[in-house]
Amino acid sequence: MSGSTKNRSLNRFVRSLLAAVVLSVPVHAGQELPVFIADNHAETAGWITRNFDLDEPHVLVLVDAHSDASPAERSEEIREEMRRVPSEREREIRVENWRKNGRVQVFNWIESLMPRPLDRVLWLAAPVLANKEREVKNLEATDSLDGRLEVEPRSAGSFAGRWDTCDLNGFREWQPGARKIILAIDLDFFAGMKPKDRTANFEAIWERAMDWPGLAGVAFAVSRPWLTDDAEADALVALAIDAVRHTRGARMEMDASLDDRPDASLKAAELKKQIPRWELAKASPGTRMKLCELGETLTIKDRNGVWLPSLWQEEFGTSGIVPVSGEIDSDGVWRFPLGKEPVLRAEATQDATGRTRWFLLEPAREAYDLLPETGLGKSFSKSPARWIYEKRRSLGETTDFQLDPATWRRATGGRFLIEAEIETPRGWLPAACIELRIRTAEGFRGSVSECGGMPYVFGIAGVTAGDLSGVETGWGSDCANLFIHSWRRNGIALTWGDPGRLRAQLATQAENVRLADGVKITTTGIERGIVIDFGQHVAAVWQDREPLGVLDGNDLVVHHLGGFPEIIELAKLAETRPVFSLRVPLSPPTCRIAFAGDVALAGEDREVIEGFGKGDADAFVANLEGIPSMQGPDGKPRYDFRFSPDRLGWLKSQGVDAVSLANNHAADAGADGIVEGIKALENAGMACFGAGKNEVEACRPWRMERKGVKMAVFGICYFETGAAGPNHAGVAVLPLHREILEQEIQMARAAGERVIVMVHGGNEYDPRVDDDQRHWARWLAARGVALVVGAHPHVIQREEIHGGAVILHSLGNAIYPRGLKGADSGVIRVMEIGGAPIKAVR
Repeated sequence: MSGSTKNRSLNRFVRSLLAAVVLSVPVHAGQELPVFIADNHAETAGWITRNFDLDEPHVLVLVDAHSDASPAERSEEIREEMRRVPSEREREIRVENWRKNGRVQVFNWIESLMPRPLDRVLWLAAPVLANKEREVKNLEATDSLDGRLEVEPRSAGSFAGRWDTCDLNGFREWQPGARKIILAIDLDFFAGMKPKDRTANFEAIWERAMDWPGLAGVAFAVSRPWLTDDAEADALVALAIDAVRHTRGARMEMDASLDDRPDASLKAAELKKQIPRWELAKASPGTRMKLCELGETLTIKDRNGVWLPSLWQEEFGTSGIVPVSGEIDSDGVWRFPLGKEPVLRAEATQDATGRTRWFLLEPAREAYDLLPETGLGKSFSKSPARWIYEKRRSLGETTDFQLDPATWRRATGGRFLIEAEIETPRGWLPAACIELRIRTAEGFRGSVSECGGMPYVFGIAGVTAGDLSGVETGWGSDCANLFIHSWRRNGIALTWGDPGRLRAQLATQAENVRLADGVKITTTGIERGIVIDFGQHVAAVWQDREPLGVLDGNDLVVHHLGGFPEIIELAKLAETRPVFSLRVPLSPPTCRIAFAGDVALAGEDREVIEGFGKGDADAFVANLEGIPSMQGPDGKPRYDFRFSPDRLGWLKSQGVDAVSLANNHAADAGADGIVEGIKALENAGMACFGAGKNEVEACRPWRMERKGVKMAVFGICYFETGAAGPNHAGVAVLPLHREILEQEIQMARAAGERVIVMVHGGNEYDPRVDDDQRHWARWLAARGVALVVGAHPHVIQREEIHGGAVILHSLGNAIYPRGLKGADSGVIRVMEIGGAPIKAVR
């Protein structure tokens, strides 16, 4: 691939990454597992110096057919020069020079990194080793490690006592404790194995390593000279990529540079000039498309060029999985009720044969501890794993791109991650993973049930992935956050945390009671959510059983502790926790606000939808599509939605209190027309928001208080038409005004205001919500917005709840010219605001 070819389509690649599945969104730094891959294992030395504290002790776990234990020439000098540097960049240059001049090579890269940062080495030398064979290999490695000790004494002395050798059984049994670990896997360990055996051995190694609480990074070496052929190399690289794809928080750095450094290894001498090297350009389409699936969690570096995976997507096409019905939610999840699970269809390129392999991803462990350094996670599970690795289980193969839900459904519903591989003339290509949630009930309990099958994750409250956080990331849940997630899914925006944090956000229904006290419960209360607070653990009432209306030991509760969520009798939990309290969501004051979608007063013949008006609501807010100004436009608009200010009187008479001007027609009369229009609205006795004399003013909300509920109402457009600038009038736009809007939203929340945002975006006359609408709805919810109300598509779109925010993607047209399509397509929504949750009255 030429340099010019590799540099094309950067913007398209970036856009494609933005649409990546949740699994490949970067997480916060505290939960990232760095993974490195290069052809030559010697490149691992440079990677270690770039990513790890050179004076902090680590255990190197080496999975390799060779010990790589030869000493480097003048290694004491290397140790010294690695540390005495004016900058990290200078250290990188020095390591690069050692690679160029051959001082650090594939067979000696370890020794100069000892005793710091590599304090000890555990070498997995073969799948099976007899005791005698293991002893011989260990002696050979340590003798080699100290081979230059007499002629070049080390300040640290002999390293023989810092090296141990094991086979796969010893690897499984090894207990590292809390020591920090760097795992280095040379893929030549699997050379010559049958495909089934290499996959099984690889997965066994990876699965065990993910349990280590101190695992700090993983480095792969392809080592093409020691592999059977290019096909074997490709298959092994694909295994490494799959491991990263299926490990939450893992991100891959690939050095795709062609290995042209000095090679004094015995293998090179044997092969002479015909030394095979692994080349990314020659990787199979399937392997390259798996790299594409990593999205933003992939970085490819090359000393000689730039790689753009978007070119592979253009060359090979992309594949995905979609249900034959339904619509994806803003968090990237497809949701269905139990019994309505959809047929899944793999969308593939035209030359695909139809043969499709299907896989279900399941967590390798039931419990994980993201905070092993605290030691608290062990209180909830015997031996929780560190990194969440999801193993593939085959669901079979089909010949028509379709998967029957009977192959994966569960009677208990829950979370399902399904991926596929599709046969094409270029080989089997991956189809991106789809996440489905199947609920067994509605409301609070339904949102609890969709978390079935998710592992217990201690520390889930601190996980963020893009604009998702906590349980929303799909990593797992824990006792408190399972219910916080469920309330957030029902419009109650609680903050992630432990049982204490949850307790502080709820009202007390009954304090310090026992089963014999006969506390009364109702069906309505159960549907809204009743938490049973045991102190350090919480559960929720699932089903009221005889005797009805009274909480007793026979009632079913749901909880999550040290395994998958489970439903059990309350009596079983109360055996060790006899005293508990009942908590429910708070019930603050509420008011009713009516919302309308597009209101266009231009033209002479307009359709007004039935029910347009304030009615018994406490306020009426709409999107004013157009501008009350007849000034000449800066350019000829496609549709001219200017109108005379005298028409505002009728709008006011219908009870409209405020309008959003954040839309693509606000600038139909130019920047001066926006200023004139704002003044006209003020004169007519209506507030406006989403536009202003400059970008700061445009991004400020309209503030109102009704029945004790304080609200800040913003207007935001997703189109740059008429965007405000630092010194000229216009409308508030995302992403252009992202920083200003974020600050204004934060200030509103700090002032105790419920934040409402009227947005303008989507595709005209399309009832389906598009990626931009979902992206910004997710962004707004993550910043604490309580209600998102949409306009612009001119048709009604779906409503959903995400992250505690109620999202009305599009209310359609409220008043619109009769001559235009969909003039009477809208609806007025009256929302009860202030309470928990926000809900529609009509």
